Amino acid sequence: MTAQVSTRFLTRTAATWLSAGALFFTAQHALANGRYPKADQLLIAPDDPQFLAVRTTFGVLVSGDSGQHWDWICERALGYSGIQDPTLGLMEGGTLIASLSEGIARSANQGCNWSFSDADLSGAPVIDLSVRRDAPNQALALVWDAQRIGYSSRILASDDNGRSFLPYGTAIDPTVLVTTLDTAPSNPHRVYASGTRSVDGVRSAWLFATDDDGANWRQHPVPFEPKLEQGVYIAAVDPQDADTLYLRTSSATVSRLLVSHDGGQQFSVAYSGSLLAFSLSPDGKQLYFGGEGGLYAGLASDLQFEKRASLRVLCLATSADSIYACSDEHSGFTVGASSDGGSTFEPLLHLKTVRGPLACSASECDGDWPLVRAQLGIPLPSEADAGADAGDAAEDPRGDAGAEANADDAGSQGDASSTPEQPTSAAKRSSCAIGVSRASSRPGLGSLLAFAVTALSRRRRSRARAHLPAK
Repeated sequence: MTAQVSTRFLTRTAATWLSAGALFFTAQHALANGRYPKADQLLIAPDDPQFLAVRTTFGVLVSGDSGQHWDWICERALGYSGIQDPTLGLMEGGTLIASLSEGIARSANQGCNWSFSDADLSGAPVIDLSVRRDAPNQALALVWDAQRIGYSSRILASDDNGRSFLPYGTAIDPTVLVTTLDTAPSNPHRVYASGTRSVDGVRSAWLFATDDDGANWRQHPVPFEPKLEQGVYIAAVDPQDADTLYLRTSSATVSRLLVSHDGGQQFSVAYSGSLLAFSLSPDGKQLYFGGEGGLYAGLASDLQFEKRASLRVLCLATSADSIYACSDEHSGFTVGASSDGGSTFEPLLHLKTVRGPLACSASECDGDWPLVRAQLGIPLPSEADAGADAGDAAEDPRGDAGAEANADDAGSQGDASSTPEQPTSAAKRSSCAIGVSRASSRPGLGSLLAFAVTALSRRRRSRARAHLPAK
C-alpha cells in the first residue's frame, strides 16, 4: 500500500452549510454554479499511486497516469447540483466516496457508475469523511441532524468499502457542533473529532477522542479566540504515534496550527498565518503547509519551518516520493508535483488541458461540458487541428473512436449495483477518456454558451439524486 497522509483541512461541506451565503462572480468568470474554477482537495489511491482524484468547484477530476491526463466528472454524475464542496475519500480498489447533503455518493470503479451508499440518514447532510489509512476498506462519516435550534452530530462507519454505513459508537455531546473527524493509523480504535460549543453566544473549541470505537468519548478544550476564530479542524494524525495530532483554527485573518503530543490534553502553537492546506510525509516526520503566503516545510521533531515556494497553496498531499499541491494558474498550475521537497513543482494540471467528460459519465455530463469547457478556457479545435488530431488518434488508443466505443460499453453496464466491483486496469482507465466530438461545422461561441445555459437550466430542474440509484 502506498503510504499517504493528506488532509481535507477545512471541511468544505461544513463550511458551505455554515456560511450565510455564497460569492458569485460575473458571467465571464463564473461556472454553472456561479463560482470561479479552482481545485482544493487531492487524493492518491491507497493501492494505485498513479490514480489521482481532485475536488474542484465544478465537479471532480481524475487521472489514471499520475496526472499526465485529466478527465472530468460533473456534479450531476455524483448526485448533486448547486454549491457543494464534498469531502472526497479514496478507498480500496479505486472506490471513490463523497459527502453530500443528499447522502454518501460512491463509485466502485474510479469515478464510473455512481450510486448512494446504504446509510440511515433520514435526509441529514453528510459533512465529513475519513478513510482509514491503515485499512482503506473502512471509513467514517460525520452526519448533522437538524434540531429545533441548530444541529446535532453523529458518526457512521463502513467496513465494506463504502457499500454501507452503520452507527458508530455513542453520540458526541449534542451541545457541540462537530465539524471534522479523523482516525489514528497506528491505533484502529482511536478516533478524533473536533467542534465548537456556543454558550450565551460565546464559542469555545473542543477535541473529542475515543479508544474504544466510540463507546466512550474524552473531551479536551482547544486554544481558541472566539472573537477572531470561527472554528477548529483536524489537520492530521501522526501515522506512527496516535497521541500526536495537528489542528487548525480558522479565521478571516490569521489561522493557527496547533500540535498535541498527548492525545489532545495540551496544545502548543506551531505556526500563525495564512493556512489553507496541510500534509504530513508518510512517516510523519516532515510537515508541509501553506496558504496565500506560500509553501512551508519543516521537521515534526523541532517545528522549525522554512518557506520552500512562493505559490498560493490550496491543497497538499504526499506520497513516498512526491508532494502534490493545488494552486491557481497565476502561480503557474492548478495541480503540480514536487520531487525536491516542495522547492520546485512540475505542472500536472492546467484547467485548459482537461480532456472532457469521463466516458462512463458522458450521459450525465455531456450537456454541461460546452459551458464548462468555455469557462475553463479550453479552445475549440480548428480545422487545422482536426488533421493533427486524426494523426494523434492513430497513435493514441484514447482516440475518439475508442472513447465512444467505451462510452457505449459503459452505458450498457448499468449502475454500480449491477456491475462487478473489480479494480479498473490502467488500460481500461486510459480508454475511459472521451474527447469532445469534432464536427466539421460549429456554432459561434455565443450560440454555444446560450445553448449550454439553456440545456443546463433544463436539466437542473430535476433533483440530482434521481440520477443515482440507492443501493
